[in-house]
Amino acid sequence: MSLRARTWLCFIGAMLAGFAPIFAEAQQPGLQPDGRIVVTAAADADIQRYVDQVSGRYGALAVSQDGDMAVSYVCRSRLWKNCDEPGADDSNIAIPSGKIARDEALTRCRAQSGAACILLFINDDQQREFGIQP
Repeated sequence: MSLRARTWLCFIGAMLAGFAPIFAEAQQPGLQPDGRIVVTAAADADIQRYVDQVSGRYGALAVSQDGDMAVSYVCRSRLWKNCDEPGADDSNIAIPSGKIARDEALTRCRAQSGAACILLFINDDQQREFGIQP
């Protein structure tokens, strides 16, 4: 099952479980008191592009704390270790590609937003709940 389908199933499950008021409230984008992040429609479009692109690969996606920007990094290499590090195949040191992608996504997000960022995905594993501003 694709990540997009799992995301929708989780959303539908939350609705059926009585969490609809959390998602239904009109909220400003950004980090919420409950730890979720609400993102803008533009950031959500970037998130959906990342989800489609990362399938079967290694990568990470971070969002700005104001919810306006989503920045991702997807390794060109499909190896589990060392992502796109030059000469990594000959190295005795193995760093998981997801960790390298995580650091790269957070660094790029901070540089582009000028503020701290929140990790939302490592590979295709969602790390934090998020909602979309209506």
